[in-house]
Amino acid sequence: MNIHMKHSDIGNWFRPQTGFSIVEILVALVLSLILTLVVSQIYLSSKQSYHLQEAQSRLQENGRFALELLAKDIRRAGNLGCPSAKIAPVVIAKDSPDISTATAISGFNATTEISKYPIPTSTYSGQNWQPKVTSDTLDAVKGTDIFNIQFAEPCGGWLQEKITGMTSSPSIKIPSTNTCSIEANTELVLSDCGQIEVFRAAAAPSGGTTMTLTESTYNSRENFTYSHDMDAEVMEFHSYTYFIRMFNAEPTLYRQENKSTITTPTPQPVMEGVEDMQVLYGIDNDADGSVDQYLAPTETITVPWAKVIAVRFDLVLRSIGAEGENLTLTTTKKACNGKDVTDRRLRRCYSFTVNIRNPRT
Repeated sequence: MNIHMKHSDIGNWFRPQTGFSIVEILVALVLSLILTLVVSQIYLSSKQSYHLQEAQSRLQENGRFALELLAKDIRRAGNLGCPSAKIAPVVIAKDSPDISTATAISGFNATTEISKYPIPTSTYSGQNWQPKVTSDTLDAVKGTDIFNIQFAEPCGGWLQEKITGMTSSPSIKIPSTNTCSIEANTELVLSDCGQIEVFRAAAAPSGGTTMTLTESTYNSRENFTYSHDMDAEVMEFHSYTYFIRMFNAEPTLYRQENKSTITTPTPQPVMEGVEDMQVLYGIDNDADGSVDQYLAPTETITVPWAKVIAVRFDLVLRSIGAEGENLTLTTTKKACNGKDVTDRRLRRCYSFTVNIRNPRT
């Protein structure tokens, strides 16, 4: 079959194609630019949202950690083992705290910037729990609170043999599975459900299990006053001070252990981003077991520490790290203290109250 084509058809068949016009190219570029800007904005918004969520998560995690740590130690304040805390301990140890519940907890306010503060001492004569420390100062941030708690901590040191009262140089045997950190001059509490005696280890336990009470530079005599059966327990005496100090340009919650075996205590950072800590002490004036008022220790107010049955904390935490320092610039009130702050950090206030479990004097 023959196909005949007109001359005009042949011309149309071989006509060259035309390109895009300048107007079309400009429109395409503008649309591409708009699409790129939209995608970039979505990416930046997603990144900002991620940083915000990460900062919020870390603040919540830090708040829970602070609550657990402080609450655990506060509840142990004044613990001396089985007996009621109203039982007066017999103190054999030299240069030892005259252990009493009157100063199981104490505190004060840092009134000047980065000043040196001694560990709080009791205003009650003969009732100061503080161990003897030769060098101890705190670089606390101005306006924040400092508080001190003290208690005896169980470490699996149950007696393996009875101790007869007034026996010279008695052996003190505890299980090999104990977790006690005992060295020379360590303050120890021997407690059963009848009596409490405070002494110092003259040396680390032989084999980790046996100590001998001897008169030395550590103890005033080489015998216990009372007999102790195998329900008695050797416990470690602890004194901790909490305060806020700068660390890597961040306000940080610190905990310092105060022991006679530590010549120069080294505070340990617990948690960064704690900007403020304010502490109120719940006072039971009529001994009915309920808080009558909350007091903050100041230069004009002396808290009756023996009547403290609860502690209320206000903590201001701020976001830290790359995800917490570059958020949207905003002006916020520092939660608990009401101060206006303009920066790119996120802040939260955590308020909680902890009851002291041990009976008071």
